[in-house]
Amino acid sequence: MTSTAPPPRPDRPRLQDLTGAVLAGGDTEDLLTFLVRTARTDLDARSAVLVLPTEPGTWAFELVDGPDAADLLGSTLALNSPAGRALEDADAASLELIGTLRVAGQEHPALIAMVDAAEHGSGFLAVLQRPTTDPSGSATGTPAAAPRTPGSAGLFTVADRERLDALASLVELTIRVPTLRVSGELDDERSRIARDLHDLAIQELFAVGMELEALTEALAGPGEPPSNTRIRTSVAASVQGVENAVAQIRQIVQSLRRERLEATLTEQLRHEVGLATAGLGFVPALRLPPHPAEMDAEVPSEIAEDVVAVVRECLANAARHAHASAVAVSVSLFSEGVDRVVQVNVSDNGRGIDPTVTRRSGLANMSSRARRHSGWVDAISLLPGTMIFWRVTLPAR
Repeated sequence: MTSTAPPPRPDRPRLQDLTGAVLAGGDTEDLLTFLVRTARTDLDARSAVLVLPTEPGTWAFELVDGPDAADLLGSTLALNSPAGRALEDADAASLELIGTLRVAGQEHPALIAMVDAAEHGSGFLAVLQRPTTDPSGSATGTPAAAPRTPGSAGLFTVADRERLDALASLVELTIRVPTLRVSGELDDERSRIARDLHDLAIQELFAVGMELEALTEALAGPGEPPSNTRIRTSVAASVQGVENAVAQIRQIVQSLRRERLEATLTEQLRHEVGLATAGLGFVPALRLPPHPAEMDAEVPSEIAEDVVAVVRECLANAARHAHASAVAVSVSLFSEGVDRVVQVNVSDNGRGIDPTVTRRSGLANMSSRARRHSGWVDAISLLPGTMIFWRVTLPAR
């Protein structure tokens, strides 16, 4: 008997709706949290986790939904683990075949999908499932009629793999959307993809359809049937047309992964402030040097990326946790002795830092970004509110 996958669960949100929610914008961490929670509920998993790179060679459990959050959230992935080695090698195939993740010293069956985190590197989205036991004591999972995916201890189906891959793609999109330079760029990208598909792949497939339609009419017509040579020629041309269309579609997909031309540091900072307005409910103040173009020219791209990431993190924290009514962002460039220094100050009048919260992954990320450029970060409590100081030294020219 042929095995078939179980029908999609009716309570699962449609991928079109999830994609619409991501493209509509919003706070990146809120969207990622929503997608991780969706992965857990959609796949009836014990827990869902999102592992992302925090710095070269280091990956952390950034988001965890489920009972394993206490053990995993904020911890780093062991580099000598199968998942750590696969991420180090950027080997998606090996990563997806691992089949288990270690939690509190115990291996749990897992389904893993690699996530391309743009310029930050690669991570993964995974769901963990506790094995069940039948009366004979053997591990069981999904019904026997459901085809199972390799590397999952028989507990996840092929349909689960497809669903997780789709959610991982949405995680990638969520990470990439804030890097679009202007609000209309996403629409421009859609239009370009539509044009390429229409002018290339669809036209090629249309020609294949015409060729096969003519052959079908000839075979079904009352006259002399086409010769074997004619049939072979027509089928060969159609196969070639399909191969051309597939190649063109692949080229279009690959073009989506190419790095975009970077906006200037000033443009990116203004864009981040604009994006934060929706979450804060007001426009944050932004102060730049008197001649921003000089800063754009002097700050190297790798430091500019970290400056933008720090501002984004601070604004996101102000929106999620501070409940402030005013936020000010200042980015300055100045000389200090023989060094040139970039400094970011972000202050708010919110509720301040909660001393009972010991895990501050946002501050840890900012500290990591500062250390690689001979810099540091500090958080100062105000009355009311908080000020974040982040500063780094530019490389000598």
